[in-house]
Amino acid sequence: MNERRRLPCRAVWFFSILWGISFGAVGQSQEDFSGQITKYDSTFSGIGPEVYFLPPPPTAEEILDDRYAEKEVDSAAVDEYVGRMKYYHRMVMTGNGGTTAKYLPVSEAQTSSVEGKLLMAADRSRAASSTNLVADIENRLAMEYVALGAFDLAIEFFGSAMQAKQAHGNMADWEIIAHNLAVTYEYLGQLDKAYGLRLQLYDRAVKTRDNSHQAKALMELAFIKAKQGFSAEAERDIIRKVVPLFRRARNEAGRASAYRTLADIYTMQSKYPEAQWFLVQAKSIVDKEGLADQLPEIIFNLAETKKRAGNPRVAIEEYKVADDLARKDHMMGMQLAIQDALGNLYHQAGDYNGAALALNRYDMLKNVLFKGEAPVDN
Repeated sequence: MNERRRLPCRAVWFFSILWGISFGAVGQSQEDFSGQITKYDSTFSGIGPEVYFLPPPPTAEEILDDRYAEKEVDSAAVDEYVGRMKYYHRMVMTGNGGTTAKYLPVSEAQTSSVEGKLLMAADRSRAASSTNLVADIENRLAMEYVALGAFDLAIEFFGSAMQAKQAHGNMADWEIIAHNLAVTYEYLGQLDKAYGLRLQLYDRAVKTRDNSHQAKALMELAFIKAKQGFSAEAERDIIRKVVPLFRRARNEAGRASAYRTLADIYTMQSKYPEAQWFLVQAKSIVDKEGLADQLPEIIFNLAETKKRAGNPRVAIEEYKVADDLARKDHMMGMQLAIQDALGNLYHQAGDYNGAALALNRYDMLKNVLFKGEAPVDN
């Protein structure tokens, strides 16, 4: 009986010692990260409240990691906007577009919305019975609706503008607007409608024996073919038909566009060395001929292909050049895409200063575009 009584007592004694050792070990490892507690005796066991230590404050790197994790929440909306703007960049104005430029400084666009300006300009032109100018404004307005994601309105105004141009016999402008409508259908994934419009444009170019227009129509048809899954046929069409037609027409801007389109087709197939080669060819033409309007897209696409090919250092330098060009031309969608990519590359490389700067500018651009906040610069 005595032995049985001793067993619980020994167990209590054993666990008391074990608890004391554990508590002492924890107490010795505790540290005051706040620096506010000046007197503390960890061996004191009398009456009184325990001392609680707060965890260490997060480092700047940890805070930045959390911000990058939060950035993924709104990435879908940003990606959608950037994607729309890539198609918007391909669109072309007719006339003077109602005196509203394609790309405006943010401060000017925020003072009075582009949509509002264009609607007022259209009303004035209708009152003056200037239907040709109204069509120019409607084309520009439809482009703005594409940028805003209001595709039903965009298609409606493109159609109205095309009818007016056809009524005036201004088929050169009609072709431009038809191109814009085809780009819209392409973005929406309505490739059959886009292809049908491109065939109309090609047939017109054949009838007028216009080599440049034939080449452009064939190039756009080839790009749609690539999206439909016929990449090899699309590549052959551009190399064997489009480029020779542009050469025959001595259209160097068109030839640069053909190489850019080839690069896009190769990028769609993840063939990045081929894409880079054709982008370099396009850049050499653009530099030689002074075709500054094509340069931002070329440099941006070079950066994109180098990033995807696993060459981040070179990609970062290309993005920086593209950012300078995009700022100069007020291309907000491209600027946002660049800061998104730059921030991710810096963050992955452990360059927290670069990542923080890129993220701050990304947030500023996002808030300007989606919340209407005043820009710090640009």
